[in-house]
Parts: sequence; structure tokens; C-alpha cells
Amino acid sequence: MGLRGCVAWNIRSVWLLLPVKLGIASWVMIVGNAFCPCIPAVGEELIVEIQVFPRVPQGAISPYIFGAGIDHKTNPLRAPMYPEKVLRDIEESGLRIARYPGGFVFNRDEHRGSWANFYWQDHIGQNPERQPTEVYDLDTFLQLCERFKIEPLMQINFVGETQASVQGYIEYLVGDGDIDGDGVNWAEKRKANGRVQPYKITYWQLGNEVHSYPQGFQENVTGAREYAKALELLVPLVRKMSPGAKVVVPLINMQRPRSEIKLKPGIPDINFTTSHEFAVAFLENLNVDVDYFDWHFYPANGWNGKYDFLGTDDEWKHLYCWGTKFRECHEVINALIEAKCKQQPPPQLIVGEWSADWTGGIFREHENSFRGSLMRTMASAVFMSDQLLYMMQKSVPSENIHAAFWHSFSNDAQALFSIQTSREQGLAYKGKSTDEGYGYRMPIYWTFKLLSEQRGELLVKSHLQGNNSIDAPKTGLYFDPAHAFARVTHCASLSGDRLYVALLNKDARESVETRVDIQDWPCQDLVEIHEVQADSYLAENTIAQPDTVTLADPQILRLTENNKLAYRLKPNSLAVLCLKRKSVD
Repeated sequence: MGLRGCVAWNIRSVWLLLPVKLGIASWVMIVGNAFCPCIPAVGEELIVEIQVFPRVPQGAISPYIFGAGIDHKTNPLRAPMYPEKVLRDIEESGLRIARYPGGFVFNRDEHRGSWANFYWQDHIGQNPERQPTEVYDLDTFLQLCERFKIEPLMQINFVGETQASVQGYIEYLVGDGDIDGDGVNWAEKRKANGRVQPYKITYWQLGNEVHSYPQGFQENVTGAREYAKALELLVPLVRKMSPGAKVVVPLINMQRPRSEIKLKPGIPDINFTTSHEFAVAFLENLNVDVDYFDWHFYPANGWNGKYDFLGTDDEWKHLYCWGTKFRECHEVINALIEAKCKQQPPPQLIVGEWSADWTGGIFREHENSFRGSLMRTMASAVFMSDQLLYMMQKSVPSENIHAAFWHSFSNDAQALFSIQTSREQGLAYKGKSTDEGYGYRMPIYWTFKLLSEQRGELLVKSHLQGNNSIDAPKTGLYFDPAHAFARVTHCASLSGDRLYVALLNKDARESVETRVDIQDWPCQDLVEIHEVQADSYLAENTIAQPDTVTLADPQILRLTENNKLAYRLKPNSLAVLCLKRKSVD
């Protein structure tokens, strides 16, 4: 179109060249996916300024924060009505690592064949028809990972299984013969099931939430010592049978930093939070080196049918304050490890399970907890994005979060995408067991995919300043009077000659002008912008309207040589700005 069809916009030396209709003298501002006239606001305008320093790398971002759990029994992946559609959903999701069987490892209160128990010999040779997503079958799960270049993390039921069975499990997966010398060749059984080559498995997790007696040990000093003693046998065994193994051990469930860990065993608590007594005793008695501690985090906006924020404008604020709690929990856990762990340097963290509002998932007997809470809404996608941006920054080598697993990849109300099944599934959603409403991608699918795919390998230095704080509601489920959360979260990363600046606006009502200043890194004129946005934080996708929230087609914008641009973030929006370095002759 040339310069005749453009006006130059300058606010405090922030220049952006935008197309406008010829002959109309008006200011133009970028608003989400559209250009619209800018009328000066009455009162204070929300503005943040972000400086990005591409020449100051902070380290490599771990791709494994883009992980999820895949369970083995109740998963609708087992019987999809449209297998090819499901395979596309997996391939295009941005999933980098999968935790199997997704936490459902052992529960002494349930029978062997229940959803809560995983005995590996029950899960081999279970897919004679070679259905590509029949994840009840061990080999099928691992071959699905290979097909889509997804790293597997395999959990071991060391509480319910014998030592011989644990050895057989490892041998079946990675052995090339009778590697433990017990006279039983499980590698041959794997070959008989159609897989000749051993699988390549790096990550092994011993159990799940073992501070809870049904899943592991008594929730006290004695139980913690027994757990630590068991690891003295198991960890060397895994390392011997699987050279190069990275060993993950459960450490802590923690959601409420201001009361730190649950102070006493046996206190009624949301989601089985680890007692202070167990966590400290375990760290003090751990005498074998491990690679990662496992931490679980579940926010909930309601408890025992108490849902003070339902239908109020404080509902989203309360959920997003859980992002502040996530950060504070991380600090408390780090301090605990530093004070009590003898291993130096200490193990890194894996966030083995995390989710958005889990009210309805925990308190199923209370119907008003289920109205969906905020489980499948844009609010969940905003919350997810906030924590992913934080973990991107905390996954570099100088920090300590190596991987993270969204609670459920394709199952129940926290699924990234839902699956229409060829048989009754009976999943819990909005207060009842139903198969209604399945077969589309959730808002969280799109934000997960965007941040997983549109990012660089290297974190670079960046700094945000401006009016960027939203206070917590005046009252809350827990006594958190000082809580607030950042309105805009951001992260900058670099890959070769491409710079990515991710911007998240958590404000459900107000847009924010973001002014980005790229320091000492000449950019090409064109900027590509990818965005997920919803008009309401309660927006959901449905079969009737599967694209209410989706990843918009990229915008291409032109800017001047000043390396500065302004972008107006709509409420409830995640945007990634992609810039290319200008060649210097």
C-alpha cells in the first residue's frame, strides 16, 4: 500500500506504522486482532512498559514444563469415536513430556483392577488390534510417545509391587535380555508382544503422593523414615538397570504458603497436603542422591460447598491469586529443601501435578461446586498461561523447575481437549457423570499450544514496570489479606534470529497498553502476532460452538527502525509477538 495509506503513531517515542483508510485523519491503536480508532480515555489509562535485552541470555528454557499426565484406565483415549481427529489433537497440542500412568499408581484402599492402581503386568499385550491410542497397554502408550516425539516419564508402583516385579517392569521396558540375572527374561516377552528394540526411557518416578498412607506411608516421622529407607534400595536398582536414568521421588503437596505445610498429620485438608512433620523427616533421612523432587499444586475456589465468589466479579480475582500462591509455595519449598536436604547440589523440582480451579474435581458430592467452577473456562486458560510463563523463567539452569505436568491431558474436566468415545465413559463434569459435551479443544489447549510452540530456546533478560497490580478480594477461603497478583505477566525468549515476547493480560475487565522496547537488537520491519483471547473469563467451547476460544490467525504488523512498539492487550488475552533480527552487512 505504501506510505500514502499509513499514519505514524508516536507515544513517548513509541513508533508503529499502521494501515488506515486514505484521507481519514485519526489515531489508530492495535486492539487484539483488530484496528480501531483510539479515543483518549477519561481517567488513568493502564500502561505497562517492557524492556527486552536479547543480548543478555539467562539460560535454556526446559521444554518439559509443557507436560501432562496420561492415565491408563479411565482415559477416553482408549476408545475414540474419531481416532484420526484425536491423533491430530495430540500432534498439534505442543505436548513435550507425558507422565504415565498420570498419578494413578497405587492405592491400598482400592482393588488391584481399579482406576487407582497400576500393576504393570496387567498392561502388556492388551492391544491386539493395535488401536493407536489404547493407553491401557504399556507398549501402545510408549509408541504413541515415539510417534509424536513426546518424552515419557514412567511411574513405578514400588509400594504395591514386589522388588522382583519392579525389576521385571524395568527389564520389560529397557532391557535387552535378562539384565537383572534372575532367570526371567522380560525383554523376550516384550519382543513377543511386537516390540524388539528396548524403549528409551530417561525419567522414572517412584510412586505418587506417598505421604498419604493409602498411597504410601504413614503421615508422620516413622512413615517418612520408612520411605527414605526404601529409596536406599530402589534408587540404585533403577540406576543399575537403566543407565542414565533420572529418578523422581515424591516430596510434597503444597497449596497454601501462608500456613506453610500442613502443621500436623491427620488434619482435614484440601487435596492431601503433606504434613510439615513428614516432609522435614523425609529430607533429614534421605541418604541417597535423587535427581528431582515431585511437588503437586491444586487451587480451588470452593471448599465443601462453600463458594463465596460464585457469580461475582471477585471470582476471577480469587482464582488468579492462586498464581501468587504458586510462586510463594515455590519459595517455601526451596527454603525447606535448602534447610533440610543433605544432597548438594539439591535435587531440582518437577511439578508432577498441577491444574486450574479444581473445586468440582475434589468435592464431587457438592453439586454447586460443579457448575463447572472455572474448570473449562477462559479463566483456566489465563491461569495456566500465568504459571507457564513463570515456569519458563524458573526452568533455566540457574533456577530449579525442570518439568511440569498439567493434571490431565485428555481426561475429565481439566482436559486440554475432549474426546467423543465409542463407548460410555461416564466422566465427571458439572456435577454428574456424562459423555455429553465431548469432542473439541478447550481454551487451555490453545494457550498451552501457543506458549509451547511460539517461544525460543533461550530465556533473555526483560523488565516490566507500570500500573500492574490487582488486589485480592477482601475476604477469601483462606486468610490471605496481603495477596495481590500481577495484571500483566510476560516472558521474552530467543531462538537464533527470532525473538518472542509473550504477554498475558489477566484483567477480566480492562485492556492494557503494553509498550515494548527491544534493546540493542535491530529488528526487521514486520512483527508477527499470535493471540488467544475471549470477551469473558467465563467463555467456554462446546460442541455447538467449538471455536468460541481459539488461536487466532497471525497478524502481521509493520514497525519503524526504532525497535519500539505498542500493543493493546484486550482483557483475558495471551499474545506472543514474534520479531526477526535485521541482517547487518
